[in-house]
Amino acid sequence: MKGIRRLTAAIAASALAVCLAVPASADQLAVSRVTLKVAGGPPFHGRVISESPACIANRKVVLLEVAPDRGPIDLADNRTNGRGKWVFSSQLQGATVVRAKVARSKASGVICRSALSPAKRID
Repeated sequence: MKGIRRLTAAIAASALAVCLAVPASADQLAVSRVTLKVAGGPPFHGRVISESPACIANRKVVLLEVAPDRGPIDLADNRTNGRGKWVFSSQLQGATVVRAKVARSKASGVICRSALSPAKRID
């Protein structure tokens, strides 16, 4: 009888530990990446890539000017299509180096992490 009680107590303790470690309402974290292609000027385009399909469509992408003597400057923004593609077709006033950024967001119970593309020089 003692063996059965010990086994039952061990199973109950294990079940409690699992329930405490992963709450039922916990959100998943998904890594995101954003690409930027620059071919001498507009249109600038790229793609948001993620391990979670919920983190691809309708993500807001911001085009930033990389200014060496001050912080980044928000030049334009747009949203991704269903396949994660985005485009900016506007002229940039005096920008020489730009980056794309996708902000952290939450979609369908998934927390989509933010991402920043490598800096690209405009020729």
